Amino acid sequence: MFLIIGCNKTSNYSYKNDLELIKTHTDYIELTENKGKARLIICPQYQGKIITSTHSGINGSSNGWLNRGAINKQNLNGKGIGGEDRIWIGPLGGQFSFYFQQIKPLNEENWQVPSALENKTFNEISKTDTQVWLENTMELTNFQGTTLKLNLKRHISILDKKRIEENLKFKLNASIDFVAYNSSHTLKNIDSIGWKKETGLASIWSAGMFEGSDNTSVIIPLKNNGSMTNIYKYLGPLNTNRLYTKGKTLLYKTDGKYRSKIGVPHKFAPEIYGCYSKDKKRLTIIQYQKTNDSLFFNSDVSIQKAPYDGEVIPIYNNGTMDFSATNDISFFELESTSAMRELQPNETIKHFHRVYHFSGNFNDLNAISKTLLNFDLNEIK
Repeated sequence: MFLIIGCNKTSNYSYKNDLELIKTHTDYIELTENKGKARLIICPQYQGKIITSTHSGINGSSNGWLNRGAINKQNLNGKGIGGEDRIWIGPLGGQFSFYFQQIKPLNEENWQVPSALENKTFNEISKTDTQVWLENTMELTNFQGTTLKLNLKRHISILDKKRIEENLKFKLNASIDFVAYNSSHTLKNIDSIGWKKETGLASIWSAGMFEGSDNTSVIIPLKNNGSMTNIYKYLGPLNTNRLYTKGKTLLYKTDGKYRSKIGVPHKFAPEIYGCYSKDKKRLTIIQYQKTNDSLFFNSDVSIQKAPYDGEVIPIYNNGTMDFSATNDISFFELESTSAMRELQPNETIKHFHRVYHFSGNFNDLNAISKTLLNFDLNEIK
C-alpha cells in the first residue's frame, strides 16, 4: 500500500527482456503451458514471487510490472522490484498490523515491511514443468507487540486450457491467447499457544503488480445490492472520474498515476472480478477463495474500534506520495485476502488466488467479460 517505488514511463519490455534481466541477478524457475506460449518466471530468492508472465511466447508481452532500476542495483533480496504475484501476511491496517511493527505513532510515515516478508528466500520443496512448491517459516510482530510464529506453504501452478475452462465454467475461443496460474497457500500456527482476537491474528494476502495506463479499469460486479456507499476508500480522495458504478458494477481507474485504494467488504464482494486494459488488448480475471468467515482486515492506518471489519478485495493504484498530478505511469495492484481465524497450535488457514490473462480482439474479450463479469466493456468511461 505504501511502497515508495520509482515510477517508469509506459514500458514496451517483452517477456524475454525481463527473463534476461532476472537471470543475470538470481536463480529462477520457469513454468510453461500451451506449447510454450504461456510462461511464468518465479524467483524463490525474491520472496517466492511470480515475477511476470506472458500469453504469447518468449518474445511476447510481459504482464507483470517490474522496477528495473531496483533489480539493477544488485538487490540480493529483491526489495522493491515489483512483480506479478506475491504473498504477504495481513493485517495491513490497525493496531494488529505487521507493517508498522512497534514504530510509534501508528501513521503512514512509519510504514515498514517486516524483514521476514521482504528479505527471506522461499525454500524450494519440489517442482515440475508446470508446478512448484515453496515454503517459508517466519515470526511476525504486530504493532501492539504480539509475535506470531507461522509456517507458509506456497504452491504455484500454470493452468492449461482445460483447467481454465473448468475453473471459470466457460469455453475459450480458439483465437484467444491466454496465460493463467493458481497461487495457493497454507498458513499454519507453529507456536505452542493459540492466537486470539484480542492480541492479533494473521491472514493470507495475495497481491500482484501491473502497469497502469489511462485506459485501464478494474471491474467489480457487486453482490447483495452493494453500492458506492459500501466501498472502503483510502489515501487520496476519489471523484467519479476514477471510481463510479454502472448498474451493479463498480469501476475503478487504475492508471498508476494517482495514489489511492479501495476495499470491497466480504458481503458485497464477488468471487470473480476483472481488469481491462484497452491499450494492451488484455482482460485479466481474478478468482480467489472466498469463505463464509467474518474476520477480515482493513487498510485504515489508525488504532481501530473494529479492526476485524475489513475487505476481501483490496485494490491499490500507485502515484506520488503527496497525491499530486503526474504524467509518470507506475503500477496498480490486484489483490485478495483470506479471513483471519483464532488458530490453535498446528491449525491452518488456506487461500488461493488465480490470475487469468486473456488477449485478443475486442469482441472476444467483451464476450468473456459479459459471461464472467456480466459487464459490457463498452460501458467503461
